[in-house]
Amino acid sequence: MQRLDHSTSGRLLSHKPGNHPWRISSARMTTASPIVFYDLLPEPGVCPYAQRAWIALVELGVPFTTKFVDKANKSEEFLSLYRGIVQDPAGRGTVPTIVDGEYKLTESAVVVEYLDKKYGKPGKTLLPDDPEEFGKVKLFVDTFTSQLVSANFKILRADSRESLAEATAAMDAGAKVLNDFIKVNGSSEGGDFFLGSRYSFAETMTTPFLRRMMAAIPALKEYNLLESSKAKGLHRFVAWIEASLSRPSNQKTGCSDQQIVEGFKTFNTPLKD
Repeated sequence: MQRLDHSTSGRLLSHKPGNHPWRISSARMTTASPIVFYDLLPEPGVCPYAQRAWIALVELGVPFTTKFVDKANKSEEFLSLYRGIVQDPAGRGTVPTIVDGEYKLTESAVVVEYLDKKYGKPGKTLLPDDPEEFGKVKLFVDTFTSQLVSANFKILRADSRESLAEATAAMDAGAKVLNDFIKVNGSSEGGDFFLGSRYSFAETMTTPFLRRMMAAIPALKEYNLLESSKAKGLHRFVAWIEASLSRPSNQKTGCSDQQIVEGFKTFNTPLKD
């Protein structure tokens, strides 16, 4: 199992060539020892679920060390750790998994919320304290997932022009839902994130999947969610996409666009006509 130390020096670490070189920014040490963060090979952040936790670590300025897991040949050490956490002797071992001192945890949403609860500081948390904002942020993540993630795979699996048109129409409809949802439930005050100027759990949980949609689908099926949304006048959703993708924590984490496209070829069905 390979290991990388993300020190508080902000030193640029080695990375395969790609669209998004990554850097761990300097952060004040807040733990007795860095959190151990388990991610997958072949490239840091290749798993969108792991990227969620990585973004949270960067946003909250938490020092951490990365250990890499070979998806095809998981070590007994990692499997034992994971199975001990979930108390399932047959657990398959997923990322993100973290070790924070004596505390061990897995599952992306749970890990992100734990990190925010423990390491978030006044004025710098991912989840709002206000109960109504909290509910809206959580519902936004669920709405994004239900409206776009399944449509993303329908596009990739489309094997004819007709089925592709149906799938892209579903994606466009989902984008319209999200545009309206952000306008009604979010804010435009001071910025273009879901909560306006405030980057939050809404972006932490969705950006890894948005990033994959924006890299894979245009390359494999010649459909671009951003350009289609612009053409349909979904201005609030377009602004949200651009703000989310340009956030430094997104650009410094995750794998290259090239690696995303290569990975999604597994799910893609070539068009017959």
